[in-house]
Amino acid sequence: MDVIGEERKGGFSKEPSIGDCKEDEMEDKRKAHEEPSNEVALTVSNVDHTIAGRGSLRIHRGESEYSIQSVHFQSDDMAEEIEQDYESHLQECKEKKLKAYQPSGKFEGKHWRTLVLAYQAMGVVYAGIGTCPLYVFSSFTLNEPTEEDYFSIFSIVFWTFTAISLVKYCFIILRLDDQGEGGTFALYSVLCKHVNISRYGRTPKKTTILKTKQGSVQDRTINFMERNNTIQIFLFAFTMIGACMVIGDGIITPAISVLSAVDGLRNASSSLNQSSIVIITSVLLIALFLLQRFGTRRVGFLFSPIVVTWFVTTAAIGVYNVIEHNPTIFKALSPHYIIRFFIRRRTEGWRALAGTVLCITSSEAIYADLGHFSRLSMQVGFISLAYPSNILTYAGQAAYLTKHLDNEGVFYNFIPKPVYWPMFAIATLAAIVASQCLISACFSLVKQSVALDLFPKVRLIHTSENHEGQIYSPEVNYFLMSLCVIVVLGLRSVDNLGHAYGVAVIMVMFITTCFASIAMVTVWNIWLPWALLFFVVYATVEGVYISAVMSKIPQGGWLPFLVAVFIGLIMYTWVYGREKHHAYEKENRVRDQDLGGLLNSSVKRVPGVCIFYCDFDDEIPPLMRHYLRNIRSFHKVVIFTTVTYCKVPKVPHNERFKFSNFDGYPGLFRCTALYGYAEERSLRWRTFFEGLIDNLKLHLQFAIFESSRHSSECLPASCPSSEDVDPREEQVDMSTQNDQYLGPLHDMESLQRAIAERPVLVIGRTRLITTTSSLGNWLRKSFLDIIYRFLYSNSTSVAASLKLSIPPGNLMEISMLYEV
Repeated sequence: MDVIGEERKGGFSKEPSIGDCKEDEMEDKRKAHEEPSNEVALTVSNVDHTIAGRGSLRIHRGESEYSIQSVHFQSDDMAEEIEQDYESHLQECKEKKLKAYQPSGKFEGKHWRTLVLAYQAMGVVYAGIGTCPLYVFSSFTLNEPTEEDYFSIFSIVFWTFTAISLVKYCFIILRLDDQGEGGTFALYSVLCKHVNISRYGRTPKKTTILKTKQGSVQDRTINFMERNNTIQIFLFAFTMIGACMVIGDGIITPAISVLSAVDGLRNASSSLNQSSIVIITSVLLIALFLLQRFGTRRVGFLFSPIVVTWFVTTAAIGVYNVIEHNPTIFKALSPHYIIRFFIRRRTEGWRALAGTVLCITSSEAIYADLGHFSRLSMQVGFISLAYPSNILTYAGQAAYLTKHLDNEGVFYNFIPKPVYWPMFAIATLAAIVASQCLISACFSLVKQSVALDLFPKVRLIHTSENHEGQIYSPEVNYFLMSLCVIVVLGLRSVDNLGHAYGVAVIMVMFITTCFASIAMVTVWNIWLPWALLFFVVYATVEGVYISAVMSKIPQGGWLPFLVAVFIGLIMYTWVYGREKHHAYEKENRVRDQDLGGLLNSSVKRVPGVCIFYCDFDDEIPPLMRHYLRNIRSFHKVVIFTTVTYCKVPKVPHNERFKFSNFDGYPGLFRCTALYGYAEERSLRWRTFFEGLIDNLKLHLQFAIFESSRHSSECLPASCPSSEDVDPREEQVDMSTQNDQYLGPLHDMESLQRAIAERPVLVIGRTRLITTTSSLGNWLRKSFLDIIYRFLYSNSTSVAASLKLSIPPGNLMEISMLYEV
C-alpha cells in the first residue's frame, strides 16, 4: 500500500505494542537457535539471530547459493507474508493489552472491546445522524399546513430513516467491507477483487476465484462485466463521483450542523443578527478542525459523552412533547398517511421531500467510517441509542407541530422553557461534534484513494496502533476547514445549506445502492429476485428523492456539484498523468539483460555506495539509462531501493530490508524496505542508511556461509569417484564453486571499502511533456503540462522525506523529461 504518512509523536500508548509481542517471541527463538559449527560460521556467529526460525529474516534468493540469478521482488507477496504472520498473533496480543481495562464479570475481551468502540463511535459517527432533528422539520415548506400533514411528514421521516439508515446501511451495506474499510472506494475495491474490472491506478486486481456454476446468473454477470469496457468505465466513473460527493458532504455537514445550533441564539436574543450568527459559526468550525490532530480515539472519547447526553435528553424531551401535545402521533407509523399526503399535496408534497431527505444525512458516514471502528460496534451503537433516540425526537417534534402549525425554528420551540439554555449548550456542542463523522469519513476516503494511486500523495498520520483506519491528514483537514468557512460566509442561511446538503447525500446513497446490488449478485451470489428487490426498492425511493432535491439547485444545490467537479478534476488529472507516467517507465525501463550494454568498459566504477531510489519493484527506471549515458561512471556498490508499506502497525527491524543480487554484476543489489502503517514515515537519512547497510552485511554474510557450506558438502552417493572424473572437468567444477564462494566475499570487501567513502542518494525528478502542439491537444497539454506537473511536484513521497533529512553533499537529483 503506497501511502505516505507519519506517526503521531507521543500519540501512542506506552503499553507493549503488537510488534513488541512478536519481537519477544523471536527473542525466544534466538535463544534456542544453535550456531553453525563449521569454520565459516565463525564469520557469521555474531550476526543477528534472524538467520533461522519461522519469524526470521527471509532472505530472498535464487536457486544458486549466492542468488547469482536475478531475483525479481514481489513486494506485495512479502508484505502479505508479514501481514499473515502478524495476524496470527494479533488477537492474543490485543487481549493481553485489554486485560488492564477489562472489568470483572462475564464480559470477554472482545465484548468489552466492542462496547468501547461503540462508545467511541457515538462521538465520531452518530452525532451527525443525531443532530438531524435540528433542521429536518424546519427545512420544508408547506402552504397552510394541517395537523394531518405533520402526521404524514412524520410517517415519511420514520420510514425513510428506518429503511435507509437502519436496514440498508446498518444491516446490509456494512457487510460489504474491504478488509475492515468502508466507503465508496472500498466498495469498488471489493468488486475489483472478485471481478476482473480493475482499470486505473493501483486498484486491486482480481484475487478471489469465485466458484460459479457455468451458465448461472452470477457467472453470466461476471463474464459480462469483464468483457464490457463501457461498464468498467462507468463503474470507475461512478466511484469517483461518489467519492467527490462524500468530500462535498464533508464540507457541508459541519457548516449546516453548527449554523443550525448557533441559530438558536436569535430566539433568545433579538440583538443578534445573521452576520453575528455566521461569525460565531465560523469561529466554532475553526476550533473543531484544530481538534482533529488529536486523532479519532481521543476525539471520540472527548465527544462521546456530549453525544450520549444529547441522545438521552432529546429523546426525553421528545417523549415529554408526545405526552403533552399529541399522544396519538404514533398512528403516523401507518404508511397510508404517506399515500394520502401525496394525493392531497401532489407537487407541493413532492417538493417537501427535499427537506425530509435530511433525516438520513450522515447515514453514508456509517459505512465510510467503518475503518475507524468495527461492524459490530457500529451496529450496537446505532440500534441501542442512535435509532430510538431519533425516532422519539422526531415524534415529539411532530406532536408539537400538530398543535403549533408554524414549523419555523421548531427544534428550539419544542424545548420546555426551564431547560432551554442547558439544551442550547448541549445542542451547540452536539452540532460541533456532528461535523466529526464526515470529517473522519473524508480522511478515510483520501487514504483509500492515495493507496489506490487515484489521488496525489498527502501526509497521513496514523493515530492508533490497533486500528489502521484511524488517521489524520493535515492537508485534507485544513482544506476542509477553509471550504467550510467559505460556505458558511457565502450561503449564510440554514435553508440554502439544506438544499445543498440534500443533493450531496442522496447522490452518494444512490451510487452505493447500485454497487451493492452488483456485489450481491457477483460476490454474495444471492438469489436474483432478492437482489432485484433490493435495487428496485432503494433505487426507486432514492430516485424520487433525487428528483426532489434537483429542484433546489438554484437555491444552493449547485454547491456539491461545484465541489465534486473541483475534486474530480484533481483525481482525473492525477489518474491520467500517472497512467502516462507508468506507461512510459514500463516501456523504457532498464531490463536486467540490458545492464551489460550499459555497464561496458566506457563506464568507470568509482568507490563508494550509491542508493538509487526507485518508485516500483522489479523495475530499473529509465533514469538509470539517462544517468549512465551522461555521467559515464558508476559506484562500486549500487542499491536499487524501494519503500513499501504493510498493513501491520510495525515491521520488526529484522524484517525491514529484503535484498537480492543481479546475475553477473558484482556490487549491484535490489532492496525493498518494508514499513508498518503506524511507523515513523518521515524517514531520517542517517537511520535509514545505517539500517540498510547493516542488513546488506547480514545478507552477504549469510550468502558467504551458504556458499561455503555448499562447496564443502559432497554426499558419497552423489560424488563421482576419482577414477570416473576427468581432471579437467573436476578443475572446472571446482572453479565454478570457488566463484560462487568468492562472489559474496568480493562484494563484502567492496562494501567495506565503499562505506568508508561518502554515500550518495540518487533521486529522479521526472516531468511529463506532450510532444504534439496541435490545437486539438490543448486540453491534454493543460492536464499534463500544468495541472499534473503541479500535483506531482507538491505530492508527499518517501523521496521527498529523505531529501529533507539528507545532507546536501550526499544528494544527487537527476532530471529527465518523459515525452508522451
